[in-house]
Amino acid sequence: MTAGQPAGEGAGRTLGGSPGDAAGPTPEEALAAARARAAAARAAGGYADLGGFRIAPKDRIGTDQLMEWAVLEPDESTMRSTRRLGAPITYFKRALLHVLRQYHGELTAEQTRFNMHLLVHVAELEDRIARLEAERGR
Repeated sequence: MTAGQPAGEGAGRTLGGSPGDAAGPTPEEALAAARARAAAARAAGGYADLGGFRIAPKDRIGTDQLMEWAVLEPDESTMRSTRRLGAPITYFKRALLHVLRQYHGELTAEQTRFNMHLLVHVAELEDRIARLEAERGR
């Protein structure tokens, strides 16, 4: 909408259509046109290969990293409000956090215990698989 254009005018415009053409191309036609333009750009030398811009996948996340992630340690200092007059909201959130501290502590401890037990179980399974593969490879 431009400065001299009434609100609502131009709302019927679609990709490749004129201002009064409400139908315009179908999504399939627009996709085919975009693919054709991309193929033409590739043929003309566009979309050059970025060469060394490849991210090597990490083979495996180590058990130490999983152990670190398994322990829940919420940072209570991040409890704040970003609203314009957020100080009262931040005060209320921190007061609520203080009142519910025991509940949150128990909940965090229970989830951490579950995470650690699950991680130990996974580590035992990995050891078992390695042992079985070693036996089979003999």
